Amino acid sequence: MNFPKTNQQNQIPRRFRERIQVAKDKKLKELNLSNVSLSRDDEILTEIPTEVWKLEQLEVLNLRNNQLTNISESISKLTNLTRLYLGGNQLTTIPDSISKLRNLTGLDLSDNQLKNIPESISKLINLTGLYLGGNQLTNIPESITQLTNLIRLDLSDNQLTTIPDTNLRN
Repeated sequence: MNFPKTNQQNQIPRRFRERIQVAKDKKLKELNLSNVSLSRDDEILTEIPTEVWKLEQLEVLNLRNNQLTNISESISKLTNLTRLYLGGNQLTTIPDSISKLRNLTGLDLSDNQLKNIPESISKLINLTGLYLGGNQLTNIPESITQLTNLIRLDLSDNQLTTIPDTNLRN
């Protein structure tokens, strides 16, 4: 796999390149690109490598504790994902294309800088766990009540001023 050369600051750290290559070669269903707390600053992802979007067999993608600021619309290519961990980054928005990940049962968006959640989140009908704690949310969309399989919803440590009137089932 050839990774495009970018300036030194935006290069994909070697350990991440190696993990992506192994996932591709072995057709792994799980890819862990989370950052460990003892890593050097130059070993933190600031963007999701485009090569990840080619790993359509993935069921679990862990990108926790990096410095991601956005998620590409290309995430919609990972239709086999059942769990997506994006907590502990610097995300400010979630693309509507995430709604195409219909197999998701777990979505961790905790500890980011999210101010709102797209209405399209209601299309993730298989979600059983949605973790939104530690953001800057002031409200949640009414459509979240359509997630009838939801068992765990973490909204802690936000700035919520309203919660949908409709009772959340389960």
